[in-house]
Amino acid sequence: MANPAFYRFLMRIRPFTGRYVLLLACIAGFIWYAQYSRTVIMQLQEESVSVTQTYAELIRTAITERMNNQEMNVIFEEIIRKANIPVVITDTSWNPVMWRNIVGGTFFHRTEVPAHDTSGEAVAKVRAKMAEYIKSYTPKVLYLSETQSKLGYLVFGNSELIYSLSRMPYIEAGLVAAFIFFAFLGYQNIRVTERSNLWVGLAKETAHQLGTPISSLMGWVEYVGSLTNTEEPIDPEDFVKQVHAVTENMGNDLLRLRKVTSRFSQIGSVPALVACDINEVLNDAAVYFRTRLPFLGKHIEIRLTPGALPQIHANKQLIEWVFENLLKNSVDAIVKVDGLIEIKTEYLAGEKIVRISHADNGKGISWEDQKKIFAPGFTTKKRGWGLGLTLAKRIVEDYHKGKIYLSWTQKDKGTAFCIDLPAGQDKPARGGAGTGRS
Repeated sequence: MANPAFYRFLMRIRPFTGRYVLLLACIAGFIWYAQYSRTVIMQLQEESVSVTQTYAELIRTAITERMNNQEMNVIFEEIIRKANIPVVITDTSWNPVMWRNIVGGTFFHRTEVPAHDTSGEAVAKVRAKMAEYIKSYTPKVLYLSETQSKLGYLVFGNSELIYSLSRMPYIEAGLVAAFIFFAFLGYQNIRVTERSNLWVGLAKETAHQLGTPISSLMGWVEYVGSLTNTEEPIDPEDFVKQVHAVTENMGNDLLRLRKVTSRFSQIGSVPALVACDINEVLNDAAVYFRTRLPFLGKHIEIRLTPGALPQIHANKQLIEWVFENLLKNSVDAIVKVDGLIEIKTEYLAGEKIVRISHADNGKGISWEDQKKIFAPGFTTKKRGWGLGLTLAKRIVEDYHKGKIYLSWTQKDKGTAFCIDLPAGQDKPARGGAGTGRS
């Protein structure tokens, strides 16, 4: 890879691109769209107002006392109707004489007052609209062109286009509010689903973790019972050796049970963090898996390369659980004859972090699955609960204020994870655990 550092950066921000970046992009898009729409609407309103005033002046100039009703109707139909401008012509006493495009009603239901309706109710509606128009535009006085005597008044208002444009900000605000509401519902649904998957997976993982040592204890109890129930003569020395081996193994299983219960009891609470050597914790996890590899029927080398590290403040049991989950995933992912798991530690003094690099030569992770690997309940295994990496992320990031991320992966080539943990103030010590191989 040409630039592995840039690839690691992309992998670190990838889990956030689907949820936060998209949300921020949508919000930014809505803000830009609202601002752009507002600017366009204001320009259209200004142009519409200018056109309205121009038409009103044209109408005022065209109307004279000598016009008959037919000529007046031509002006109304050809100019006023096409311009869709509400116009009222009154006499000198402000009584409506003729009108066109007088529209009233509610926000959702608009009705026009017919020009031929001279009923008291229609005239009252026209008068009400006149009062509204006068607030926006100063009525124009109609004069006889020859004598300059007053004929009446031309009252006009905004067209339906301007009215529709004035409603646009409210419609946009409603759409934005609806988007935010449904986005919030979707987010809450995702949270509920994740929480449900987390609890279901946690219950299954608990049963699985407890099941292994419990099954082992049951086997040892049955074995001890077979020793005492046999009718054949028992060699006292051999019997003592077998009982000693059984009790030692049962003690290891009980310690495992205690460790498992202690780990789960700390999930959901604030664990105690103490100074510890991360190389030592890694070595313990590696030793635990090396003893199990022969029973898994796989030839896998676990190569630990410890660096000079300062002590970090961590919960040893929980952080060891993280490494065990990564090791278990690597063991399950390796299908080659000669498997390799490489674990390296280093101290980045400039960033004051301890970095643990965990890589394997397994089957890799597909591009589609990379952003889902930390989601509760997600797994590519036929038998799995999809909780290992979820717990690892919670332990590293929530409890230890560190970072765990996929740094590299390629199909049939392998996978590499990085864990960054804040370092303590102590000076770097020599590598605690030597390189070990299975």
